[in-house]
Amino acid sequence: MEVCRRNVSGEAPFSTAEDNRLALVFLTAGRMARDVLQGILFRTAGSRYARDGERMQRYFRDSATYWTHVGPTMAEPLHRRVGCDRLGLPSDGIPLLP
Repeated sequence: MEVCRRNVSGEAPFSTAEDNRLALVFLTAGRMARDVLQGILFRTAGSRYARDGERMQRYFRDSATYWTHVGPTMAEPLHRRVGCDRLGLPSDGIPLLP
């Protein structure tokens, strides 16, 4: 939020390094949520709640849709970009998509 506030107020423009870092935070949160859904919630709820029309089935379907989206495939290149940004090396040459 601080990055957004600085950009809106005109204090500092939004940098590529900040964009890389925020994108990686977003992808990490998505991966963690999916892992919890599959590893704990869905398994604990049981197969009864995996039927059509059940709320848990919808959650599982939504997480599968997210996981097959192009965004999660960018995690590895974003890790490399953030590492380069932290070391002061150029990161723009690392493609986000294979």
